[in-house]
Amino acid sequence: MGLMIVILLFIGAVLFAATMIFMQPSFKKNCWVAVGLILTLGSIGLIVLNYHNHFGTTEVKTTITYPLTSSSQHGHQLWYRQLGTKNERVYLYQTNPLVKTLKKTNPATTTVTVKQNQATNQLKITKVYRVYSSEELRILFGISGNDHQFVRQYDQFSLKPGWHVVKLN
Repeated sequence: MGLMIVILLFIGAVLFAATMIFMQPSFKKNCWVAVGLILTLGSIGLIVLNYHNHFGTTEVKTTITYPLTSSSQHGHQLWYRQLGTKNERVYLYQTNPLVKTLKKTNPATTTVTVKQNQATNQLKITKVYRVYSSEELRILFGISGNDHQFVRQYDQFSLKPGWHVVKLN
């Protein structure tokens, strides 16, 4: 949670407590008690909304496209390994033919689609982040580290005709 919202929560709680303890019963006291209560409960409500429903954030997508080279030196192949008994796969791929190590997808955060018989071999990576929708909300909640928070990733492999998706043992 952000520093500004914590300050507002503290001010509201102190205002509520101080007016309840030190002011004489009057209309003015009731107004200050109401202001302190509204600040306190409003701050708590905003903290809960921000934590559970990502209040004040919008999702932003960034997309990068890479050329795709074969995972194998023997033919045009895209490799994958099966995880457990579910339909979860870890794809092993290469975007630079000069680098010999293969990169892999993460099934916990990534949704993978494979499109065959496409015009080009490429990998399109779309990352989704949550960012605060205004500067005021970033100031209010920003210290929590939730700005530019990674949500999920979509990988789309596009393969030319003649390419094969091969399961590794």
